[in-house]
Amino acid sequence: MQIAADNIDRLLAVEMRRRGIPRGFKWRIFEIARAAHDEPLILAAARPFIGEPMRVALVTGAWVPEQMPVGESDGPYGTVVLAQALARIGHRVTIYSDPETNPPIDFLAGHLNLDIDVEAVHRGDATVNESIARDFDAIVAVERLGQNGNGNIYSMNGFPLTEQHHAFDECFRLMQAAGKPTVSVTDGGNEIGNGKIRDALLRELPDLNLAERTPCGGGIISTTSCDALVVANSSNLGCTGVVAGLALLREDATLCHDPEVEMALHHVGVGLGLIDGGGGGAVAATDGIPAESCAALVHLVRNTVERALETPRERAF
Repeated sequence: MQIAADNIDRLLAVEMRRRGIPRGFKWRIFEIARAAHDEPLILAAARPFIGEPMRVALVTGAWVPEQMPVGESDGPYGTVVLAQALARIGHRVTIYSDPETNPPIDFLAGHLNLDIDVEAVHRGDATVNESIARDFDAIVAVERLGQNGNGNIYSMNGFPLTEQHHAFDECFRLMQAAGKPTVSVTDGGNEIGNGKIRDALLRELPDLNLAERTPCGGGIISTTSCDALVVANSSNLGCTGVVAGLALLREDATLCHDPEVEMALHHVGVGLGLIDGGGGGAVAATDGIPAESCAALVHLVRNTVERALETPRERAF
């Protein structure tokens, strides 16, 4: 299991970003995150969900008013895939996002025939953070932008987004204080959860923070921590990894994400207006990675789990 999980971690952390967006940092971010955990990232993220049924909150959605009016493609696909796996093993799942990003996420959940709640959260509603922290047993953030040390939220390029996004950071802090599991699936450093490795990122990858670009001077790296942090090529693919972790821990390869479903989600997402964060267009891609390549990685992850769980066959020679 450990071998398979480590290999999936590494496979999903191989950077495939195009020129024109920040790149060259991914593998080192992954190495720093792996050093902060006692086991492969996908197992650390999946382990809290092995056991009795829980109420699980998933938070996702990133949007920019003119460029991504209903959100980017990274986050929603992975979130519904993870929700599907969690629901299959008995957990009660609710997805939270901003009002602008909520409709396509709700549609994607329906596309997968999920019997879950998908809720919109209005910015600045502190009561929502408190109610989630009180009523849920665990929380997972997927590509959910987090606050820097000045309480501001930025894109990976340092574009201000504080006024557009509800800050779920306090929810994470409350749940950690209560001893409830907190998991974050990320890809760039500016999402909730990267506070777990922020000091190391600032020390080893200072250029990643883009402090000089951010109006407040605090940079893009989030200060909000989590218990288990997954770093992947995209957060959608990171969720593929977490689902694989569930499959490994439960010894059930049928839980794994399916490459045909991955392709379908991308094409449905284009029709919903979700934007590729790697190029800014309504195309079947995530962070510039074509849907076909994403599906190929999903296939390799599934195959790795299947080989790890199949009955051993000894060679006679």
